[in-house]
Amino acid sequence: MYRIAIVAGGSGGHIFPGIAVAQSLEVCPKIEKIIFVGRKAGLEEEIVSHYGFLFYNVKAGGLVGKNFFARLKGSWEILIGLKQALKLLRQEGIHLVLGTGSYVSVPVVMAARRLHIPIVLQEQNAVPGKANRILSRWAEKICVTYPSSIGYFPMGKCLLTGNPVRKEILNLKKKKIEDGTFRILILGGSQGARAINKAVCEAWPYLKNYSYKLKFLHQTGKKDFSKIKGIYEKEKIPGEVIPFIKDMSSAYAQVDLVVGRAGATTLAEIAILGLPSILIPYPWATGHQLYNAKLIEKTGAGICIPQEELTGKKLADILVNLVKNQNRLGLMINASRSLGKPEAADLIANLCIQILEEKSYALAVA
Repeated sequence: MYRIAIVAGGSGGHIFPGIAVAQSLEVCPKIEKIIFVGRKAGLEEEIVSHYGFLFYNVKAGGLVGKNFFARLKGSWEILIGLKQALKLLRQEGIHLVLGTGSYVSVPVVMAARRLHIPIVLQEQNAVPGKANRILSRWAEKICVTYPSSIGYFPMGKCLLTGNPVRKEILNLKKKKIEDGTFRILILGGSQGARAINKAVCEAWPYLKNYSYKLKFLHQTGKKDFSKIKGIYEKEKIPGEVIPFIKDMSSAYAQVDLVVGRAGATTLAEIAILGLPSILIPYPWATGHQLYNAKLIEKTGAGICIPQEELTGKKLADILVNLVKNQNRLGLMINASRSLGKPEAADLIANLCIQILEEKSYALAVA
């Protein structure tokens, strides 16, 4: 019987793949216990608790893009987190650590390495993040979403699995609502996105007299919620405004198009469901969202608008063009669906068990 620690944090893009793998692992009779490790009071604690998994917190600090004093503080937090992680992994008797990227994984993976616990990393993006690139030297295997990621990691360690998607989305049945309304989901990632919020509101004057009926489901993030809700009410924009959508499966089930960032988890989910997209990559995500979006655009599954080119009129023009051109929309739906990897979570879960059994066998015959 095996005990596995999944370290995930920072954003939904790192947390939800960990949840998806945990859902595959928990039905395996060889798994005794699954714990999650992340920051105290971070988004990860809220999401993990919602799914009913055990959660433990450790200190962690970011270093990338920080000034000298912030890097000094981040380094000190990593050292504290390393000490906490060493104690936690010993205390819980962990047999394998799965890291899903971000700075939160650094102290826990370092602790696993010191304790000779096998490490598996999961990389969501076309261009890997710094944390996974640094930690990859200690990993048994690295599960990647895109072939373009492989060159960033040590030779022979990568396995092309796709990005894992949660069970409720894999099992989702799209709702057919035959009322002539074209429904659009607006996402800015788990934290929201001010530029996207602003562009949607500025697009409405160009859309309101359009012959097709449009309706929005708009996740604003907490900071912009009151302001955007006020604009919707004042301008009579049809739709619902929410700070954070907890039940993404319900949101996806009722929409025809997604407008949002190009985070790898969102892209994996909409591919499973065959949803076309308009993608506005987060410009400060070390470039990986732009690479993600360009790959999607190249396949014909989505349209990429760099944030510096985003205006209300441009967004409105693209929306009108897509709704009018049902043939193009149909091609985008097929292209999106072709990118889906529904088996990704099971592949990663099976890999973790395989590594554990190989290690157990090696110890038994030693």
